[in-house]
Order: sequence, then structure tokens, then C-alpha cells
Amino acid sequence: MKTSLLFAVLLAAAVPAVTAQEAKSEKTLGQKTADALEKAGEKTKEAGKALMDSTKKTAEAVKDAVTPADARRVEVRLIDHKIEMPQQLAAGKTAFIVTNGGSAKHNFEIEGQGMEKKFLTDVGPNETKTLHVDLKPGSYKVYCPVGDHEEHGMKMDLTVK
Repeated sequence: MKTSLLFAVLLAAAVPAVTAQEAKSEKTLGQKTADALEKAGEKTKEAGKALMDSTKKTAEAVKDAVTPADARRVEVRLIDHKIEMPQQLAAGKTAFIVTNGGSAKHNFEIEGQGMEKKFLTDVGPNETKTLHVDLKPGSYKVYCPVGDHEEHGMKMDLTVK
């Protein structure tokens, strides 16, 4: 009888220790699961961003490839703190062939006559992109919308006749 009583006492003392250990294991498992889910969420976010960037680049490449035959080609060179291109153009379909000759990323935006167009993604150094517009007679503002590039001289006025 003493043995059964002793066994019962030992068993009663051991149960809370086992339960505490199980709780600790469950807490550790819960934290590991939360960490794994957080990492998976970050990876999914990165994959989504990469897919979006790739889609934008593909769309621009397709757009560049379908320059209308009757579009006038205008060479534009973006240099740090400067845009080199004609200041006067004729009205009509125009393909601005924009080359970044600078050391930083730039973009090319044209605004005027109810139109505002720019590239979806910036133009990297030594990269060339084509922007298609149908110019109407009037005045336009041409500039680089990246950071403070416009304030540092990457702007000009364009007259279309």
C-alpha cells in the first residue's frame, strides 16, 4: 500500500512538470510557426514586386517595338543636370528616343496641351527607351521627374508648331 501511495504522490508531482514542458514546447512551436509565416509573407511580397517590375519592363519593350511608321523620331539625351533635345518641333506623332548618358537613373516627362506622359520605370545609365506621343501645337514642359533633378536643371520648354 505504501508503494501505491508513493507512486501516486510521484505521479501527481510529475504531471505538472510534464504539462509545463508541453506548454513550453507548444509556445516554441507557435513562435517558430509565426516566424515561418512572416518569412513566407516577405518572400511572397518580394516575388510580387519582382513580377510587377518585370511586367512593366515587358510592356515598355512591347510599346517600344511598335513605333508607328509615320512617327517622327526625336533623339533625347539625358545627362546629369541637363536634357539635350530640340527646343522646337512640328506637331504630329512623335517617338522620343531617350538615352540616359548620365551616371544616375533618370526619367523623361512631357506635359502640355492636356497631355502628361512619362516612362513607367526610370531609365538607367546607358539605357535607351522610346516614348510615343501625339504632339499638338502649343507649349510643353519637358523635365526629369526623379528626385530633385528638375530643380538642378533637368528641364526645358518645348514649342510645337
